[in-house]
Amino acid sequence: MSYQPKMKDKLLNHKEREIAFNKFIVSEYLKYGSVDSVFIKNNYDIPVSYPQVHRIIKNWGIVKSAGPNSTFSEALCYLALFSGYNLSPESVYRKFPPSFQTSLSTMYRILHHVKEGLIRRVGTALILTPYKSPEQILVGDDVSTPRLELGKPFGSVSFPMGYSKEGEDTKDSILRVLQREAFTKEAIDQKLSTKFIPKNAQPFMFLDVADVRVAVYHLELPEALSDRKSLSSFKLKNFRFTSLDSLINPNGNKDHFRTGIREMAVGYYKHLAINEDGAVRPAILKSFVNTNLYKEAAFTSEE
Repeated sequence: MSYQPKMKDKLLNHKEREIAFNKFIVSEYLKYGSVDSVFIKNNYDIPVSYPQVHRIIKNWGIVKSAGPNSTFSEALCYLALFSGYNLSPESVYRKFPPSFQTSLSTMYRILHHVKEGLIRRVGTALILTPYKSPEQILVGDDVSTPRLELGKPFGSVSFPMGYSKEGEDTKDSILRVLQREAFTKEAIDQKLSTKFIPKNAQPFMFLDVADVRVAVYHLELPEALSDRKSLSSFKLKNFRFTSLDSLINPNGNKDHFRTGIREMAVGYYKHLAINEDGAVRPAILKSFVNTNLYKEAAFTSEE
C-alpha cells in the first residue's frame, strides 16, 4: 500500500488537494496509532517528511498517542484468557495468531506487575450517555484484537478507552479517546466539538486493569452527537446504547464484555446513586481479572 491521490482529488485546486492529503494523513494516524506505522503501512511512499507529518497531526488538533493502542486491548485479551484456564503463560500465548503484536516477555512483565500490585501505565475510559438519558451507555465491539481459537472472543464489547500520559491535562486524556474510539470521522473532518467536555472533569472512579490504572469519566453527549450515526472508529464497531442494568446484570446477554467493563458499570451505578456535592473522593478498585490472578498466584517467572 502507498499513498495514491484519488481521481476526484486530482480535480481539486491546490488548497483542496492539501486538505484532502492532510485528512489522509490524520486518518492513517488514527488507524495505526503512530507516525512510524503510517510510513510503514504506506511503504514509506508518502510525499512529505516525518516532521511534516507530525506538524499536520498537531495542526489538525489530534491529541498524540500515549502508547501502542493495540497493546492495551491485547493485554486485556491475554489476561482474561489466562485467568480463565489452567494453562501456563506460554500455552496461552501460543493460542494467539501471528497478528498478536505483544511479546511474551511483555506479558510476563505485566503478570509480574499484577502479582506485585504495581501500576506501570495510566489510562482513560469513558461512560458516554446520550442527551438526557443517563442510564443508556455507549458500547461498541472491539475489533482491534484478533479472534481466538480457545474460549469466547474476549474483549468484544467495550467502552471507549485507551492509554493516557501521566500528569497530562484531563481534557487531552478524554479527547484522545473520543478521537480514536467514538468520533473518528468527526475528528478527521475537524468537526468534533469539545464544548461538552467539562472544564474540570473529574473521574468518578479508578480501576486497576492489568498494570494500568484507568480513570473512568462520565460525559453526557450533546443532542447533536447522541445519534449513533455520528459515531465512528477504527477500533470499535457496531456502536449502540445499552441499558446500565444489562451491563451490571448480564444474565442472558450473549455478549462478552471486555475486562473491566462490568466493574466500571457498577461504579457508575453507585456514582448515579450518590448525591454529588463535589466532596466524594473517587474509589480505586481492582478489576476481577487482577483479583483472580492475585488469588490464584498463577504466575511463572520468565527464565
